[in-house]
Amino acid sequence: FDGQTVMGKAPIGVASIAKKYEKKVLAFSGCVTDDATICNNHGIDAFFPILRGAVSLSEAMNKENARENMIATTEQVFRLIKVLQEE
Repeated sequence: FDGQTVMGKAPIGVASIAKKYEKKVLAFSGCVTDDATICNNHGIDAFFPILRGAVSLSEAMNKENARENMIATTEQVFRLIKVLQEE
């Protein structure tokens, strides 16, 4: 997820459709770069990297590792959402 994401990549297209229906958009990516914040101006309300530590490219691309990382990250994000809704 980086600054080039706004140049016609799928997440921005999905965000554009979601915004037509006044929906919030969360994005999850293997990693993000500093310039990815531009995506916040193009429909992505918040984005999160799923990598939980320094790993090799092959480790990051391993399907089982990616699955476990995605599950762990999304669980924590939705725990936060739940806490905020309870307040």
